[in-house]
Amino acid sequence: MNIKVKIVFFLATLNAGGAERVTVTQIRQLDSSKYDIYLILVNKQGPFLELIPKEVKIIDLKKTKTLFSILSLRRVLKDINPDIIYSTLFRTHVALDLALINLKHKFKTIYMSPSSPKLLFLRKEIGFLMRYLIKKAYMNSYMVLAQTPEMKEEIARYHQIDKDKIKVFLNPIDTEMIDIQTTNIENPFNPKRINIVAAGRLSDVKGFDILIDALAKVLEENNNFSLYIIGRDAGEEDTLKKQAERLSISNYVNFLGYRTNPFKFFFFSDLFVLSSRREGLPNVVLENIYMKKPVIATRCVPYMSELIDDGVSGLLVDIEDANSLAEAILNYKKIDVEKYTYMQKIISVNEFFTDIFNERYK
Repeated sequence: MNIKVKIVFFLATLNAGGAERVTVTQIRQLDSSKYDIYLILVNKQGPFLELIPKEVKIIDLKKTKTLFSILSLRRVLKDINPDIIYSTLFRTHVALDLALINLKHKFKTIYMSPSSPKLLFLRKEIGFLMRYLIKKAYMNSYMVLAQTPEMKEEIARYHQIDKDKIKVFLNPIDTEMIDIQTTNIENPFNPKRINIVAAGRLSDVKGFDILIDALAKVLEENNNFSLYIIGRDAGEEDTLKKQAERLSISNYVNFLGYRTNPFKFFFFSDLFVLSSRREGLPNVVLENIYMKKPVIATRCVPYMSELIDDGVSGLLVDIEDANSLAEAILNYKKIDVEKYTYMQKIISVNEFFTDIFNERYK
C-alpha cells in the first residue's frame, strides 16, 4: 500500500480573491488517492468553501486576524506533520514562517508570490517591516514560486533571493468547472447589445475607474455597448457608481457583485476587459482565453504579451490610458480568438507537487 503525501494549504479565508481561486483550483485538481490534503484557514468563511472537495480535511483556526493564528497554526502543523506546506498570500507566508521557528520537523514550505514585487515596491504598498519578514520567510522556505518568468526575476531582485530557489509555476485553471458551469445555461445579457464583462474585487488596483472613463469615450462613438463588472466591493463601489453618474453613463454600467458562476457571464459576453494597474497572473484572463473570448488587457504584468499576441489574439494597452482602452474596445472585432496558445504551457498540479516531494527540482 502506497503512503499518501501529506500536503497542507494555508489561507486566511476562502473569500473571492485571485490567490484564493488559484489555491482552490490546485486543491481540486490534486489526486486524492495520492495526496492526503489539508486546508488550514485562519477563519473558515468565504464563498469558495463550497468548491472544496469532501475528501479535503478543513481545519478552522477561528481567529480574526492572520497574526493571531501563529500559535494555533504551530500546534496544528506539529500534529499533522505534513510533507509539504503551501501558502499563497504575503501575510500567510509571514505567519507560517513565524509558526515554524525552532520546530524540529522538516517541512517543505512553498510560498507563491501573489503579485509583482516590482509594482508593490514602486507603489510603496508594503512597508519596511513586511518586506523584511517576507524576505526572511522566502529565505527559510524550500521553494518560492513565481507566476511568470518576469516575476522570478523581480523576486530575486527585490527580495534578494537566490534564483535557484525560485521556480515558475503558471496558474492552472479549472477547465472542468468552466465546462460544467457553461453548459445548458441561459444568456444573462441583451443579445442586441455589445456586452463587455470585467471581473475582480472593486478596489483601486483593478483600474475599473479607467475602464469607466474609457466606456464614456466608447459610448460617444457607439452607444450600443454595456459594461458588466463582477466582483465583491473592496471599498470602491460607491466611488465607481458616482463616477458613472458624473459621466452620465450609469445606465450602461452594471455592478453584479460576487457571483458563484461568473463563467456564464464570460461565456455570453462579446469581450472581456482587464483594466488592472497590477496583477500577478490574472486568472480571469486565462479563463476567458480558455473560452475563446476576445480579451483586451492592460500591460499590468510583462507576461501579458505571452498570453496575448497584441493585435492578433487580443489587444494590449498601457495602464492608466483610458483613450487607448476606449480605442481597443471599439476595435475588439479585430481579435482572432483562434490564435490563443496559452493552454499549451500549463503543467499539471499533480505532476508539480509529485516532483517537489521526490525532490526533482533540487
